Amino acid sequence: MRLMATSPQAAVSSLAWWEFECGPVSMEGTLLVRQLLTSGILPFTDAHGSEAARLFNAVGRARRLKFDCLIAATAILAGAELATTNPEDFTPFVPHGLKLYSMP
Repeated sequence: MRLMATSPQAAVSSLAWWEFECGPVSMEGTLLVRQLLTSGILPFTDAHGSEAARLFNAVGRARRLKFDCLIAATAILAGAELATTNPEDFTPFVPHGLKLYSMP
């Protein structure tokens, strides 16, 4: 897997983990993904809330981006690159500090 070869540490925002577990996903799928998360599931704190609010205001307060602001804030504060199969959802945050990796 190319992503793991270039970035051996992988983590997920607790909010993105919630979205993943809402599924549909099997127990086997959940266990497999947990094994890939070498750096675990990152908590969402008050600092993340402040960063998410900054992002929300910076991108024009679009309601459709509210949840994505929360995920982007977690990546920014972790100094991490956000890997996604939906880069168009997160592109608005790139000028505001988000590093984005588009997965095939």
